[in-house]
Amino acid sequence: MTWRTSRTWQTWRTWRTWRALIASLAVLVGLTAAGTSPAFAGIDARDPHIDQHCGTDTIGSGTTTIAVPVDRLSVNLEAIGHDPAGSKITVVYTIPGTSKYGTLFGQYDPVRGNATFNYTIDYPPADSTLSISFEIAWTDGTYYSNTLTQPLLHCTRDNPSEADKRWWPDFAPTTVFQQCTTVGKWPFSVRAVDVTVHRSHDGPGLAGMQVWTDYWIPGKKGYTSGASGVTDPTGDAWQTFRLVAPPTGAELDILSSYRDSYPFTYPVHTWVPIAC
Repeated sequence: MTWRTSRTWQTWRTWRTWRALIASLAVLVGLTAAGTSPAFAGIDARDPHIDQHCGTDTIGSGTTTIAVPVDRLSVNLEAIGHDPAGSKITVVYTIPGTSKYGTLFGQYDPVRGNATFNYTIDYPPADSTLSISFEIAWTDGTYYSNTLTQPLLHCTRDNPSEADKRWWPDFAPTTVFQQCTTVGKWPFSVRAVDVTVHRSHDGPGLAGMQVWTDYWIPGKKGYTSGASGVTDPTGDAWQTFRLVAPPTGAELDILSSYRDSYPFTYPVHTWVPIAC
């Protein structure tokens, strides 16, 4: 993670505000010139944050297990100039020159104002390109689509920890603490782990922001809500959730969503191995 000065952060937030305003004005001018009602000018021309993370999946059982190198792809889209409600989103990844692709459907979370899509790409080929296409449509007829490309991570058995291609920018430095515990009484007690996530910021102007921390264990269902709250007077957030009988040694994907009054949603994404 990258530490940011308050001046850097304020400059970035100001840039985001102006970029959103300019994009909205450009759409409004174009639609007005075409004779379209300005009521349909709320297009979210916001490209997604894309994160790639090398990991390993195990298939088979007993003595016939095989370790499969995978690239865990996360795509996070943010609602800015339009109400998150009533949205329909389609996200497709392809790797040109191969038969690998994936398609997921969803919608913006009406409170968090963002949506995250996770894919697992097995045996990602070397020197390949990742292509992400997405479409967003609302019930009022507003529509937006785009395609982005970036290099694909080459994850292998020998090098499963290749440096991630992180979401940019890192909104908050992150520290994750784990405390092993049990729930229930012997002989019916069950192993558990309490996970505490500390998001630290540099600047009191970030106080009082809403923040939600969700988690996902690959192989399980999608993100589960872990904790919610607001940042403290210094802009920090401490949140704890409990995992009951987690798979030992599995990776834990932690996603925090911050929402300010502009409104912008800032994703913070962290991978850690489960310690207990």
